[in-house]
Amino acid sequence: MHDSIPAVREQDADGEIAAIFADLRVTLDVPFVNLIWRHIATVPGGLAWMWKLSKPLYISPDLEKAAIELRAGLSLPGIEPLSDTVLNCVGVDRMHRSTIASLIDDYNHANANNFLALLAARAVLAGESSPSAAAATSHTCQAFSRSPGQPSHAVPHLLGLNELPPAVLSLVMELDTFARIRPNNAVASLYRHLAHWPPFLALAHTALLPHHRAGALTTEQERTIVRGRTLAGKLTPLLASPAQPLKAEARQRVLAALEEFTQVMIGRMIVMGGALLALIPEDHPSGQGTASALSPAGT
Repeated sequence: MHDSIPAVREQDADGEIAAIFADLRVTLDVPFVNLIWRHIATVPGGLAWMWKLSKPLYISPDLEKAAIELRAGLSLPGIEPLSDTVLNCVGVDRMHRSTIASLIDDYNHANANNFLALLAARAVLAGESSPSAAAATSHTCQAFSRSPGQPSHAVPHLLGLNELPPAVLSLVMELDTFARIRPNNAVASLYRHLAHWPPFLALAHTALLPHHRAGALTTEQERTIVRGRTLAGKLTPLLASPAQPLKAEARQRVLAALEEFTQVMIGRMIVMGGALLALIPEDHPSGQGTASALSPAGT
């Protein structure tokens, strides 16, 4: 089993789905396609409809500004960077830390943008808001017009659950329980990507377990969801109105996916991604400023 829920693997995508995946990578400026989009790709017509609805928002500077605000407002006091000595002793040297930090940063960037855009899209599908016909007209010419960019750093392939040794699989599954509001079948892709470095995952588990047990991570996720809804509410006018409606069954499946991911998955991984990045020593550019960004809000 490669994914824990139905999803189209990037290497298996073809035709329109492959084109949208390529456009997603370029538009979000990350070298991978997040699980939510790969899951929506299993719904007939769902991916194309959702991307036509959402792309004008993704290419708007307003989404990036709101995502930066969301990430900057994380409050995770008490999470300290791991020491160089400890990381070096377990074989996670500066080169590995650079790759790990860049990978986490890519996920954090994509998760914050996806979270806000999908909250806005959920409001439209739930009938709570309406997209803009003008947005669809002004951005139609940009759809599927760009080719995939080249990542600025080497990105290891996303490991399938069936590729993980039993001990590493158990570690991934345990980390995936951190900060959960309720259980579901999806396993966060970030942990599977980081499974290329089991010693780092093991140290992260040890460092973050007290914060998980104290409920601090869950509390911050709940706060992040509330903040995300407020920010997303200002972004819905930037969504486009697709020319063709989504069929009723597909609409319900996409809405269910958006509800599940925004309420259980992505908000949690914004918090966990911030916590994981805070563990990286500041000798790498992606770790610079982490401590101040994750200090209590307003200080």
